[in-house]
Order: sequence, then C-alpha cells, then structure tokens
Amino acid sequence: MEEQNGGQSPSQENQSKTSLKKKLLIFSFVLDFFIVVGLVYYFAIFPRQEIQSLETDHVAVTVGKDLKATYGLTKKRPKNWVSLKEVDYTAAHAIVVSEDWAFYGHSGYDLGQIKEAAVEAMEGERTRGASTISQQVVKNLFLTPEKTLGRKMKELLYSTYMERNVSKEKILETYLNIAEFGPGIYGIKAAARHYFKKAPKELTAKEGAFLAMLLPSPKRYGESFRKGEMTEYAQKTVDNILDKMVVAKYIKPEQRERFKGQSFSWEKGAGSTSDSGMKSDQAYKTGSRSASESTMAGSRKGSQKKQARARRKALRKKKDLSGSPTEAKLGVDDELKLEENPEFDEDAIIEDVSGLEAEFNVQ
Repeated sequence: MEEQNGGQSPSQENQSKTSLKKKLLIFSFVLDFFIVVGLVYYFAIFPRQEIQSLETDHVAVTVGKDLKATYGLTKKRPKNWVSLKEVDYTAAHAIVVSEDWAFYGHSGYDLGQIKEAAVEAMEGERTRGASTISQQVVKNLFLTPEKTLGRKMKELLYSTYMERNVSKEKILETYLNIAEFGPGIYGIKAAARHYFKKAPKELTAKEGAFLAMLLPSPKRYGESFRKGEMTEYAQKTVDNILDKMVVAKYIKPEQRERFKGQSFSWEKGAGSTSDSGMKSDQAYKTGSRSASESTMAGSRKGSQKKQARARRKALRKKKDLSGSPTEAKLGVDDELKLEENPEFDEDAIIEDVSGLEAEFNVQ
C-alpha cells in the first residue's frame, strides 16, 4: 500500500494536500491584497487628473527665500510662461539632444540610457542621471527629491502614464518652463533674459546649448557666466551638443562651425558685436542670399556698360568713315542726336532711383 502511494502513508498524503491548500490560499490572499492596494492607489492616490490636466493647464512656479521652487497647476497662464512656439526651435532642441536624445521615440523612459547609467555607475564614471525629460517633469511636479527605489518606481509609472495622456510638445513645453537654469532662475524665459538679455524666440542654437550645459547642476556649471569666460568643461560640452545637433539634423555643419567660432556677449574680450553676430539661421541664409544677388547684379551691370561703350565706339567709327547723306540734307546736328542705345547711355541713365518712388507716388 505504501509502495502504491509513492512511499507515503495516508496521513502524510493528507498533510501534503493541506499544506498545498494553505500555500494557494496565502498566495491568493497576497495577490488580492496587491490588487486592492493597486486599485486604491490608482484611483485615490495616483495623480491621474493632475497629470491629464497638463495637456491644457500650466504650472505656476513660486520661488522661495531659499531660491527653491514649488510648483502648482493653474489654468491661468503664468507671467513667465512661454509656449513652445515662442522658443527658438534650435535652442529648444539643443536642450532635447543634451537631456533626452530619444525624447520623441520613447514612452516615458529610455531603457538604453538606464542600462548605460547602470554600467557607468558601477565603473564610477556616471556624470548625469538616466532620467528622461518626462521623468524629470513628473519628479518635479508630483514626487519628492529623495533618491529611493520606491520613488524611482513611481517616477517610471507616472511618466509612462503621462506619455499616454499628454502630447510630447506639451511635455517639452512644461519642462522648459519649470527647469532650473540657475539659483532662483526657473524657466527658459527667465534664463534667456538673465544670461543673454533676450526673449526665448531670439536665442540661437549655441545659446540653447549653453543653457543645456547648465541643467545637470546650474550652480556648479554657471561658473563660466560668473567669471565671464568659458571653462574647459563648458566649452567642450557646448561643442559636443552642437555636434549632436548636426547628427540630429537640427543645424547644418557650416552653421556648427560658425557657432563654434563665436563668443557669448558676456565673455571677456568679446567684441561689442559678438552677441549680435549670433543671428538666427534664417537671417544668416537671407544675408548670404542677398549678398550673392547683389554681386550678380553688379556683375551684370558692369557687363552691360562695357557692351554699351563698345557699341557707341563702333557707331562713331562707322559714322566717321561713311557719314550720312540723308542727315546732311536735313541739317541734323550730331551734337543734338540721341544715342542709338539710350538704355545703355551712362550719361543719360539715373542708376540710383532711391527717393524718387515716394516723390512721384500718387495714392
């Protein structure tokens, strides 16, 4: 009988069945517990409505005496808030390629960056975290700054949920308006005014790269601005961001070289025109095109003048050799004759017509 039951007596078999039932009961209880806790957290604690409201609302930033910021959702647009359209496209994306290269491709977290951060952390070489722009937004708005595994898990959960309910453009806009660019300097509007005395729309790609360089530690990396000269780290980082922008096709290689050759207006020894020289790419292209057109126009005009002189010389030579009997009969005075090609007569044509349009303009 014992051999038929695998060597177990009836009492041992009953005990095994009872033990299995207890284990299943405990597992079921634990599973139910986590489901209930998850549902309570999701519906009672998880900030679903607040995250969803980011699509239409704004974030008010209040800076305290300690220069730390507190954030609050508001339907009214704050004074320092700027829409994404009010920020120069290349400047905004200098920050994107620096902080979150895969921003437009991930769903709230970048697994590749997390793996890279883990490897570099073990090697003691990691200089910045692996948080995406989305994770930084939810961390600042809905979580505490404590560095714990629990907070990191919440950060991943919140950012994934936000990516499903808020557009990428609105997430980036929110980030640009709440990011810290220096002690008490929050938002790209305040940063553009503080560092470059500009509106966000007037920033250049290089200025955006400088702001991106500040983000991991604004107080520490703001040393360049305070001293009026770029540190080796700052210069290397800004140049690296410009290189990334070429790879990402936000700027062209020739623009990158032009930016690398320019200085910021606050740098020691920078000329008075150094900042004004950092024009937008559109102005740069327009200026180059206008110069090219002016050169071509001048070349055409010079060629026309040479042709006109050659024609006049040939006509005078022909007249001296043959004369004109008809004109002699009619008594035509050569001194009063019109040039055969008046449109090319240098003495007759007024080349500069500036100022005449307004005088003879009849409304």
